Amino acid sequence: MYKKLLLVMMLAVSLSACKKNENKSACGTQTCTAVFAVVNFSFTDAAGKPTEIKDVTLINVRTGKAVPATSYAATVNMVPGAIIVATDETKSAFSNEGDDIRITATSVATNKTKQVTIKVSGGCNCHVVKVSGVDTIKFD
Repeated sequence: MYKKLLLVMMLAVSLSACKKNENKSACGTQTCTAVFAVVNFSFTDAAGKPTEIKDVTLINVRTGKAVPATSYAATVNMVPGAIIVATDETKSAFSNEGDDIRITATSVATNKTKQVTIKVSGGCNCHVVKVSGVDTIKFD
């Protein structure tokens, strides 16, 4: 009798523990991998080598607002011409289907400005993803 009661109590406790661990949000219940996704972009000189850039802007065309900065940007700043466009930390700034992100930067060496648009999704997806667009743009 006590064994059956103990078994029923253990089952009830374990089922209630499962409910507490569900990841519920405005996006619904999801099970995502622990991978931390990053969307990056780079600028090169005419020879294809990384080049220093300035006056970088990232604009979400859908909202007209600047893409939020990520706390990981400082690590990529050590690589000339490399920028982080989005991370899982900032995925809520992008729609599920993807938003066009207009990236503009000026070459320090030539003072020429280049602009490119890539599409990044986030929102209720588990991770940010570059949906379309190039990875690199070359200054002439």
